[in-house]
Amino acid sequence: MRLLDLSCEPNIENSGQGTPGGRFELPISCENKLSVKLFQACALPVWATPASFYLKCTRFIIISTFPPLMELLEGTTEVLDVFVKEFVGSRDVVLGISGGIDSALVAHILKRNIKKEKIHLYSLPFGQESKDVRRVAEFLNLPYEEVVMSDALSFFERETKEDRIIGNIKARLRMVFLYMKANECNGLVAGTSNKSELLTGYFTKFGDGGSDFQPLGDLYKTQVYEVARGYKFPEWLLKKAPSADLWEGQTDEKELGISYERLDKILECLEYLKTPEQCKVEGCSSQEVKRIYSLVQRNAHKRVNLYIPKVSFRSVGTDWME
Repeated sequence: MRLLDLSCEPNIENSGQGTPGGRFELPISCENKLSVKLFQACALPVWATPASFYLKCTRFIIISTFPPLMELLEGTTEVLDVFVKEFVGSRDVVLGISGGIDSALVAHILKRNIKKEKIHLYSLPFGQESKDVRRVAEFLNLPYEEVVMSDALSFFERETKEDRIIGNIKARLRMVFLYMKANECNGLVAGTSNKSELLTGYFTKFGDGGSDFQPLGDLYKTQVYEVARGYKFPEWLLKKAPSADLWEGQTDEKELGISYERLDKILECLEYLKTPEQCKVEGCSSQEVKRIYSLVQRNAHKRVNLYIPKVSFRSVGTDWME
């Protein structure tokens, strides 16, 4: 797997070989010009080939045949570093930390790429803080502030007793607080959602899904662990059961009804445009595969910021390219 700088703008043609959803083998004419910028992967359905296209504006492309399942692409950490460095610039960043792997990894990436004093970490429990928050902060060698959010929640608890609704309210209240702090320092709010969560809708709309940027948004959960291992994260954190801590005993995998290992393999089938019938994952029935495909489809609305009826030449949210 190689990352290429295509600043020399080669004309690239696909031979038409390959499997549905596979990445194309492209000729290499400037492979020694490596610079770390945002990359663009070429993954077109088989019915779109043979294809001929001119990659004039693409800074990076990943060259490979259909990759092994869950392979972490070469240069991934460099892409994350440069994305954060370029997107954030000289601004401050506000981040909520929970004591879990996702927020810990986002904080670590921020620390690698912006000044320490520009990073503002907040633990926002609704009750007693998890002891793991302090352990994560000590591992990262970053200060944080604890703010108990129970008083902000009390009004809503008088209105409803349903765990799911209260859980969503907690996530949204946390984001309200983080944006208040970002406003105070004219900064940005970093999100902690990964690709598995974004695709399945396992996040709260306008809550943890409402940040300014999502550094882990193109990494499946299993890949988040792989990146964290590469950064020598402590074993206790790597083995901790993922949980949003929105109610007692809640865990991600229990709520999703499937392990992340199996979920991510199904999602990658979907990413490479395989039908449910073509998606074969060990230990998963065809019904389970179809359930996950359906889950992704049902939650598409959570991945779209604005649904707007088109009545003009260019419309926000569709063909108005930002």
